Amino acid sequence: MRINACILFLVVTVASMDSIACAAPSKTADPQKNFSKKDTNSDGFLTLDEYKTGMKDKQLKNADKRFKKSDTSGDGKLSFDEFKAGMPKPKE
Repeated sequence: MRINACILFLVVTVASMDSIACAAPSKTADPQKNFSKKDTNSDGFLTLDEYKTGMKDKQLKNADKRFKKSDTSGDGKLSFDEFKAGMPKPKE
């Protein structure tokens, strides 16, 4: 009886590990998709209002500051490269 219990434990453990390994990969933000979604007039740049589109209250608190910091050209709009460079880096 004890051997059967050990085998059952091993089968359940292996099955659990297999389901963990087969889990869907974590969802990561696609910068191009996010940029295109925000670029409502499709001009290839984001204004501050477009940049704020879809942000929650917590994100909106520092949006003006982040936008200004990301706007390295100082033209008052973000190119895709500026937008991508200003995105938070993924945590490892």
